[in-house]
Amino acid sequence: MNPFKYGRVVSADDFCPRPALLKQLTGFIRSGQNVEIQGERRMGKTSLIYESVRQMKRLRMLYVDMLEIKTADDLCKRMVKALISMEQQAGFLERVLKSVSQLRPVVSVDPVTGQPSVSLDAAVRMRPDSIDGLLDLIHSVHKKTPLVVVFDEFQDILNLPDAKATLSILRSRIQFHKDMAYIFAGSVRNQMSEIFTDPESAFFKSAVSVDVGPLDTDAFARFLADKFTLGKRSVDSGLMKRVVEIAESVPGDVQELCGALWETTSYKDAMREANIGAALELIYARESKGYESVLVQLTGQQLKCLAGLARMGGKAPQSSAFVHGIGLTLPASVKKALNRLVQLKIIYRHQGEYKFVNPFLKSWLIWKNY
Repeated sequence: MNPFKYGRVVSADDFCPRPALLKQLTGFIRSGQNVEIQGERRMGKTSLIYESVRQMKRLRMLYVDMLEIKTADDLCKRMVKALISMEQQAGFLERVLKSVSQLRPVVSVDPVTGQPSVSLDAAVRMRPDSIDGLLDLIHSVHKKTPLVVVFDEFQDILNLPDAKATLSILRSRIQFHKDMAYIFAGSVRNQMSEIFTDPESAFFKSAVSVDVGPLDTDAFARFLADKFTLGKRSVDSGLMKRVVEIAESVPGDVQELCGALWETTSYKDAMREANIGAALELIYARESKGYESVLVQLTGQQLKCLAGLARMGGKAPQSSAFVHGIGLTLPASVKKALNRLVQLKIIYRHQGEYKFVNPFLKSWLIWKNY
């Protein structure tokens, strides 16, 4: 069985230890300190949160995924569904159902997955001021059985047309829940900074900041090598470091490449760097349609810019060497293309450098000679 897990939350033995971050986060949760967690996609933010809670006895987690929310009604209903699902698992469902009876909740079991499913009356619309009552309901649950509340992809609250009012209402209630920790995790750094560091924001200085960056390369390489030994595969000393480099130190992508290496090698194989090519080709075969759908969205200048970032890197994309190297004439054209690529979430900017959201798209562009 392939021991590499990616694309989902991992914990326990599948979680590569982050002792300093775990100690820091568990300490904040115990003290009721609200936390803002920043880190790029697939960097392991959610797994870090789950592992922290797992290691803390008798603590439950209310997890609200805010990815692509569009309205306050959507946010409120996601909170309700998360609460109902959590209480159903704990055997305390009845008290919550009574509290949200106006939404006419229906709880069922998915016949395929066997997991609980919650539906709410779509005709009942919830407004930002509904958040007050929901947060107080959550806090009343916390008083009976301690919990931590997690809002994941929190930056997407800025999608709401009434985002400012919604943030103000959230902050106005949360600030009184001093015995319970709230965690706000996000993967778009500039938007998270807008929420938590802009003096005009209701959430200004409302949470301590924790940065989830790449894992220590040496520690991660040892963790990965140990996984390969489960299949009696021997690993060249530099192979894992090369894997981490290709996947740009993103834990989820590193695990995906290792999973492909596992699938393209056999029991007792002595793996070398030459094996990486076959593993990457397996990933390309699985994901090429997605890559092609990305390129279809782009103009000629945007594609030239993206291919240039793959070949030449993203540290100085407005330099004359880069501009002329990709066949354009004006830095302003490159800047416009970069802004659009960021907007499409194909690349992102961090510490002055443009990077690919998906490092395998980068290597695929080079492989295809774009």
